[in-house]
Amino acid sequence: MGVLKGVGIYMYREREKRKTYKLIEMEIIENLKELKTYMDTENKEFSKEFDLVEIALTYDVGDIIVVNNEGLIIASTLKDAENAGAVCLGIFEYVKKFYNDIRKIILQRKDKYIYIYPIKLCGEMIYIIIESKVMLEIVDEKEILKKTCNVLKKYFSDFKTIDYPEKESYSENMLITS
Repeated sequence: MGVLKGVGIYMYREREKRKTYKLIEMEIIENLKELKTYMDTENKEFSKEFDLVEIALTYDVGDIIVVNNEGLIIASTLKDAENAGAVCLGIFEYVKKFYNDIRKIILQRKDKYIYIYPIKLCGEMIYIIIESKVMLEIVDEKEILKKTCNVLKKYFSDFKTIDYPEKESYSENMLITS
């Protein structure tokens, strides 16, 4: 009888711990969302992945979306980023028809900047799309890309190397405004 009481008390305490952890997790998610309220959310629902959200909050960028060469989402700070990822990839592919050697594209739309970076990862082309309210410094761009690629390690099983564009000169980049 004593063993059954002990097991019952143990199971009750474990269940209470799981409830507490779940409440703490939900509170963290809500706090991260609250920190992001200064950005223009436009009724966007954020994903529960903390990695990219943390990078976005660290560098004061709105959203980070990573897509493959078909426009499918690999990782994102948004829960429903399929449309934005596909549209940005379409824009990149359209501009690439006219200019072969593109390192990044910067789109300016009213009060937002959208950066599109092609990166080769594990022999596959991926595209990192960053939306920001301010124009990013080159140092911040490189740090965001580096940290985002480190997050992507868990999405690729045979992670070997990341190939960045060879030239360090960013003078050949395009700035498109509308």
